[in-house]
Parts: sequence; structure tokens; C-alpha cells
Amino acid sequence: MFNNNIIKLLIDEPAYRHRQVLSEIYSNLVEDWDKATTLPLELRKKLKENFSLEIKGKIINSGRSDSLKAVIEFDDRIFVESVLLKHKDGRNTVCVSSQAGCVMDCMFCTTASTGFVRNLYSYEILAQLLFFLRILNKENKRITNVVFMGMGEPLINYENVMEAIRILNNKNFFNIGQRKISVSTSGIPSKIKKLADEGLQLNLAISINASNDKTRRAIMPGASKYPLEEIFDSARYYFKITGRRIMFEYVLLRGINDKEEDALELSEKIKDIESFVNIIPFNGEGIYKKPSARTINTFKDALLRQKISVTQRYEFGSDIKAACGQLVFKFL
Repeated sequence: MFNNNIIKLLIDEPAYRHRQVLSEIYSNLVEDWDKATTLPLELRKKLKENFSLEIKGKIINSGRSDSLKAVIEFDDRIFVESVLLKHKDGRNTVCVSSQAGCVMDCMFCTTASTGFVRNLYSYEILAQLLFFLRILNKENKRITNVVFMGMGEPLINYENVMEAIRILNNKNFFNIGQRKISVSTSGIPSKIKKLADEGLQLNLAISINASNDKTRRAIMPGASKYPLEEIFDSARYYFKITGRRIMFEYVLLRGINDKEEDALELSEKIKDIESFVNIIPFNGEGIYKKPSARTINTFKDALLRQKISVTQRYEFGSDIKAACGQLVFKFL
């Protein structure tokens, strides 16, 4: 599996060799160094002896054939899950993890119940995408979109996530457009502003899940040190700098945050932000329940009456526990 050994192997090589190696991995999709013919024979031999191209992973198929979930193992027996979402319009979106586990401790999220192990390195983030890209390549298909909505809080693992994004966007490697890459965060104002200043056209999704700080603290204790007003201020800043409309993700929990007055309170706070609300009916198990269809529609209608744009998340992969908040550690 990919690791830092490649950096040591290439330390005495010119910079263009490093670019060639990355191009072989991420563009040419080589799985055997003998086929990396742009590289000198001696370097290929050294890479083959010291740097495996194998990605240890296991696929779990969706009965609806709209998604694949992968369990991927890294060198230190760390396991993460990623999801390939196949859209009817031909898009192929990979939902990628940025951490093994998560530090945010959201009460409704199955991933949070696994605890936090460590941040993923940039090459481990990219390995998840490469795993699916190798599958799609056999069908003459490509990854069209990437969402950092898997396990973990991307903005806590900021440097590795940004390094991965720049390789994803690089035309010589994955060549995925900036506007096809989305970062989902529970809302860390300073990091949202830092992301805005990167000079990139990334999509930003902020998981708020409540219309006031009291409810949010109860269901998202790990995010409670960031008041909603500070998060909304950072969202305004992000739009001002990038011109990209904000997605506010809102997981609906029966009897907790799904009342009409919750929708009206939320509307008042975001009415001046270029944004839309993405409603996600609860997918998981445990103490929380999914609201009724009537409650969901009432919540949605209340937002629409206040001229707030609304979408509702399609439950990709729920039959294989690959929907939002369902990714957990598994063994191969």
C-alpha cells in the first residue's frame, strides 16, 4: 500500500521524475511498475522492490446498483470506508474519508461512535479514489466528482486534504475540476475562511443540523465551541471571496430539530447568505428516528415559503450502510 517510502526513494531524483511517478500512478493507472515505461528501468526496479502499487480493499455492492462501498486497509491496520455513487446522468461521484473515525462526536452519526484513530495522509485519501478509478477504468469511465463527506472532519486534517485536492485538480493527474470537488465540514469558522483564501473554486457544505446553538450542542457536542453565528459569518465570507453558493446540510431527527418553527428560525438566520438547505432525513439506528414524510414536507415547505432554496438528499447506498453518517470501521 502507498506510504512515505516513495518520498525517500525519489529524494535524489530530479523533480520531473517525481511528477512522472505521480502521473504513472494517478493518470496512467499503472498497477505494475514494469508497465511504467516513462521511467528508467533502474528506477522501475527500485520502485517495484520498495513501493507496492497494491491497494488492499474489499467491495460491498448495493442491491440497487447505484453505489459501491469499499473497505480499504492501510499499512498500520487502519480501515476506512469510501463510496462510489453512480448517477443516472453518467456522473460518478466518490465520497472519500479524510480521517479514520471522527473527532466531532455527533450523536446521530454512526461514524462518530467508532471514535477517532488518526488523520489520513494525502496519499491515503487519494488511494481511496484510485481504488475506484481502477474499477471504472475497466468500463472506460472516470470519476467526475469528489465529495469529502466520508469518515472524519476534513478541515481538521486541513493540510493533507488540501494536498489531495491539488493533485485531484492537477490536469496531469486526476484532472477533476475544482467545481466538481466538495468539502463538507461541521463548521470550523477559521478553517472555512482559510479555505476561502486558497484561491480555489471548491463547493462548501456546512453540516449545521440545528437552527439554534442549544439544540446543536445537544446533538453535535464536538462542534459546540463554534457558535452558529460565527459559522454563518464564515459562510458569508466564503461566498464573498469565492462566489460559490453554500450548501447547509441539515439531518432531520424526529422530534429534535424537525419542527416548522425550527425551519422558520433557520430561515431567519440564513436569509442573507447565498445558500441552499440540503435536507437529509436520518439514515441511522439507535435513539434517533427518521421523521415522517409529512413532517419532512412541512419542514421543507416552511423553508420554501421564506424563499430559502431546498433540496433533499437521495439515500444512495442505504442498503449497504453507505449513506450519510453510516460509514464505520470494517475488517477485510
